[in-house]
Amino acid sequence: MNEVPQVTEPAAVGRRERKKEETKQRIFLVAVELFREKGFSATTIDDITERADVAKGTFFNYFPRKESVIEFLAEEQLEAIEESAGRDAPAIDRLRGLYDALAAGYEANPELALAVMRASMERLCCPAPGGAWQRFEELAVQVIEDGQERGEFRPELKSNTVHGALISCFVGGVIWWLGEARESMDPHIRNLTLRDIVQGMHAVVIDGLRVREEKT
Repeated sequence: MNEVPQVTEPAAVGRRERKKEETKQRIFLVAVELFREKGFSATTIDDITERADVAKGTFFNYFPRKESVIEFLAEEQLEAIEESAGRDAPAIDRLRGLYDALAAGYEANPELALAVMRASMERLCCPAPGGAWQRFEELAVQVIEDGQERGEFRPELKSNTVHGALISCFVGGVIWWLGEARESMDPHIRNLTLRDIVQGMHAVVIDGLRVREEKT
């Protein structure tokens, strides 16, 4: 008689982990779908769990609060940004590429961008180890330091200070884009994309970051 093959423990663990990841992704996708339909504030955890067909306790196993879904979204966006951060291009182009990719993610859905900003501001004011903001900072600072080592950027500037100036421009640009710019009576301002705004602000900072050629 043929023996029934036994499932090895590693295989069983692997299946459980895949099942957990599938559940987390389902909750996440349903939550984002509801945020787009109803808005972040109007969407409740009950709405999410009902559509995802999971218990409320299951939701909290993966996301301690509703804002955690937004933080997970930021993590997913960052993975795409990290993949595009090559080391061959000039540091200025790499910096612009990082922030352009970040702006594109915010531009895709203003309602979600507002929710991301709210959650991100909480993390900026009360930072915790890890998370998308810290990883993005580490990535940007590395690009700045690479530019300094290659002689592209002024070596006397502190890399964290430069990043602080760049991220301040970005956050300010997002806030302006979500509010005043979209309501402006001036069609030129109203039609500006977030990337236009961020690139314009960063041009001032990046110009000051460049190594100056000495006049003879």
